[in-house]
Amino acid sequence: MLANVLANAPRAGFARRLAAMIYDILVLAALVMLAAGVAMLLVQVLAWGDLVNLSGYSDIADYLNTGWRRWLYFAYLVTVILGFYVYFWCKAGQTLGMRAWRLVVVKQNGLALTPFQALARVLLAFFGVGNFWLWLRWGKGLALQDQLTASQMVVISKEHSKSLNVHQHAR
Repeated sequence: MLANVLANAPRAGFARRLAAMIYDILVLAALVMLAAGVAMLLVQVLAWGDLVNLSGYSDIADYLNTGWRRWLYFAYLVTVILGFYVYFWCKAGQTLGMRAWRLVVVKQNGLALTPFQALARVLLAFFGVGNFWLWLRWGKGLALQDQLTASQMVVISKEHSKSLNVHQHAR
């Protein structure tokens, strides 16, 4: 029933997607700061245990951003960002920003995305640039990431938003 409603809901336009992205950027900034703090705490704990030598570095951030550790740290932060989208798109079909704008991302048939679809979707979005595809394919309501992953971002009514939240909590 809910999948049918989502499959037939109107597709989200560029402005609404952009508003949700801006909201999510604020959430992601906090999440990345938390992840960076965890990484720095881990390095500090390792230094206290004499497993890491911080002499020769101005601080822990300098240590993390030197040599091969720079790429490991970067990969860790990228994984946190990708994990954010994959988790929320698979679990609820929406991030916090999308929830505020009553947007849901689902397969074309209205069912939840698979983890592979969600990961492909976030990678194909190219930091939101894939949404400009909406202007190239005017009237279709599908961004590049929508078309390439057989998904869609739809706008739901307030009533459906409430029932979606109840359905998600019941899982």
